[in-house]
Amino acid sequence: MSVKDHQVLRVAELYYKQEMGQQEISKMLGVSRPTVSRMIQEAKRRGIVSININTPVELDYKLSDQIKNKFNLKDVLVVKTDDENADETLKRVGYVASRFLLGLLKINDLIGISWGRTIKHVVDSITETDLTDVDVIQLVGSLGSGNPAIDGPELAYKLAERFKGSYKYINSPAVVSDEQVKNALLNQRQIQEVLQVAENCDIVLMGLGSLSEENSSLHRSGYLDEKKRREYLEKGAVGHILAQMVDEKGEMIKLPANYVIGVPLDSLKKKKWSIGVVAHSFKNDITLAAIRGEYINSLVIDEFTANKILKV
Repeated sequence: MSVKDHQVLRVAELYYKQEMGQQEISKMLGVSRPTVSRMIQEAKRRGIVSININTPVELDYKLSDQIKNKFNLKDVLVVKTDDENADETLKRVGYVASRFLLGLLKINDLIGISWGRTIKHVVDSITETDLTDVDVIQLVGSLGSGNPAIDGPELAYKLAERFKGSYKYINSPAVVSDEQVKNALLNQRQIQEVLQVAENCDIVLMGLGSLSEENSSLHRSGYLDEKKRREYLEKGAVGHILAQMVDEKGEMIKLPANYVIGVPLDSLKKKKWSIGVVAHSFKNDITLAAIRGEYINSLVIDEFTANKILKV
């Protein structure tokens, strides 16, 4: 090995393995900074250094741009997935959404979240991070029954724990039986304070709810019986956002049974980042409704659902 080869190798080791800056290396070796820069480039050119970007999932950038431009969204990430493996799709979309979220958040931020399996996978994908003092708040009341691991309070707690921040939850069911109960709960100081803070957070992360019998979280939790579900469908509902029913245009469907404890949907339109996370091909209608109603301005979505909404 020549003296020059040895020096190129030495520079590469200092720069990539020991993570020293180019200025530090130039002082240590007694050469100019431009010389160090040229040696780093030479190390890559000669194969002394190879750079691999390890991405656990693939994105469809072309489709992402098409949807972003068509619907005038701030950002869109389309995740390449296998539609026959629902669990793997959830994991991949959840992972990408978590990376997107981490790229937005900064110290002392406040994020509002919904509940559900999709959001659970986002939270589970955030394991280690240097970001601290990020607080989390629940946007809508709790599912209450079924699987507590996908409920709002548990997800808010877990996400806040990842960021060493605090969390606030709405001490109420997501849906109550009548207007009198709803008004009584909304008059409680704790609930008022949480909802007021939730309305003012800059970043929200939400799943979008289906009305299909087997996939509706509200249906599984007992908040939406078959009679009410069919009544909403007859009125034109395509799904729900934060437990509030909307039609294909994103307009709210108001029925006597719609007693939801949560932030008003219109408050979502004012958010700096309102992120919808979609990982199921049967959610194309509610995804379009959320976009048309301007409740989300950013989207992380699986490629099959993305292709469906692009064709509309």
